[in-house]
Amino acid sequence: MNVCQLERLSFKSVEPQDLELAASCSCSPVVAALLRIKYGFDKSNVSKAREWLDPSLKNVVDSLEFTEEEKLAAKVWERNKGARRVVVYGDYDVDGVSSTTLAVELALKSFTNVRYFIPHRHEQGYGVHKSVIRNLISNQCDLLIVVDCGTKDIEALSDAAKAGMDVLVFDHHVPGDVLPEGAIVVNPHVRGSTESQTLCATGVLWKWASKSGLFDPDWLKSKLDLVALATIADSMPLGLLNRALVKEGMKVLRKQTRSGLGTLASEMGLMVRLIDEDDLAMKVIPALNAAGRLDLAELSVKVLLGQDDVRLCVQKLISLNRKRQYLSSNLLEQLWPLIEQGEHVVCDKRWPAGVLSGVASRLCSETGKAIALAAPVGETIRGTLRVPKGSDALQVLTEVAPYLEAWGGHKFAAGFSVDAKYWDKLKDIMTGILKDIEPVSEELEVLELSPSSLTLDEVRQIKKLGPFGVTNPAPLFFAKREEPLTLFPLGREGKHFRIKSGRDSYIAFNGAPYKDIIINSYGWIYKPKINYWQGNVKLDMLLEHVVQR
Repeated sequence: MNVCQLERLSFKSVEPQDLELAASCSCSPVVAALLRIKYGFDKSNVSKAREWLDPSLKNVVDSLEFTEEEKLAAKVWERNKGARRVVVYGDYDVDGVSSTTLAVELALKSFTNVRYFIPHRHEQGYGVHKSVIRNLISNQCDLLIVVDCGTKDIEALSDAAKAGMDVLVFDHHVPGDVLPEGAIVVNPHVRGSTESQTLCATGVLWKWASKSGLFDPDWLKSKLDLVALATIADSMPLGLLNRALVKEGMKVLRKQTRSGLGTLASEMGLMVRLIDEDDLAMKVIPALNAAGRLDLAELSVKVLLGQDDVRLCVQKLISLNRKRQYLSSNLLEQLWPLIEQGEHVVCDKRWPAGVLSGVASRLCSETGKAIALAAPVGETIRGTLRVPKGSDALQVLTEVAPYLEAWGGHKFAAGFSVDAKYWDKLKDIMTGILKDIEPVSEELEVLELSPSSLTLDEVRQIKKLGPFGVTNPAPLFFAKREEPLTLFPLGREGKHFRIKSGRDSYIAFNGAPYKDIIINSYGWIYKPKINYWQGNVKLDMLLEHVVQR
């Protein structure tokens, strides 16, 4: 929850013109207003509005080009059918473990013996390592399938190809000036379409498999739960392609065909048949990420593949996630005073490097400042960088690249490593860059609407505009404060409030620090959420911002 000044708001309302669009799209006037306000649809482009409400996965995927690299990859795959020495090499975040899982399941359809490997975050770090490639060469690996990394691992993968190994890379990270010699790199940032460039690594692999003709389409559709999971985890833009993938993937996930994922969700108190993108982002994804941050990411792959004792693996994941939450909470307490004093780049040898990215994300989100956190791992210092909207984390790292051993990531989130002897110099330069980064101050578009006028059916229709996330934020609603105003504490420790404002009711999670501001507020920005509890269905209005004059 945040505080917002009235002058930052851009008020919208349901207009008479929305009634015509509502009739054409068989939706409520509120949804039609959102189609107009958020996406620019009106009576002149009704077909596009309908497509946005119900994107066709087949049409979207069919419209994507099958590139030359993808065709070559399909030929190599076909040529290796029946191979006995196939290795999948992945990464330790959720996109990494999801694409590793998908690659293993695809490979098991074509090859006799398939193994997978994910490097240890702290002992080895990101990317394809020469030492692993040497072992694969000595063991005469026939085919190496690299997912969610590899595009910049020039020497390691060139060595593999020179040794006679077939190398396929399915990645989505921006390439450097050259690609690994002899490897086939399927990466939409290498001659791919703009829409394809919004895919996560799991999405890149699934799209290739779908277009290749090598796999049964219905079986392949049953793997879209992995694509949904990875797309949300990697905060990929939710345009038409990714929305179609995630929508279909959520349907698969709700059927609980993947036992490990279903068990994990159930153990976390989620009703799998009703799970949504918020549940994944807030609960399931952090738990899957905890393995790679504090232990071995292999644990999450086992859960997704349904290997070993799934329930035991799930319990271990939940335990690791609790540990991550505890460590993150302690780090936040240490860091808040430093950030408030103007620090942007902080390193401490006592910190576990695996939890720094989540902490940096929260600090950046809540303060609007660019934040870099780092911790030593042996002779190397590993860091994570988060920047506010309007900035580019990769551009920042490009400016300090001469001091870095390795770096990569995405526009808003990136990681880097540096030799400890260069840290002080790097910190000074990076601090200067980050201090000059100002968050973009944008108007918040809000639809002025009383919560009591929203029906359950209407909120269900609003959800059709989702999934919500990057480039497709959830719609925000505004209502003025009404009297009488009453606050009811929620939870054992009273950290949360239920606010009664006239006829309307809101839930303010972690609202205790804002009590005085709430009491003296002008109005509320809220999001509706459908709540299922003990067989009952009700609407909750979640407070996003308290509005002041």
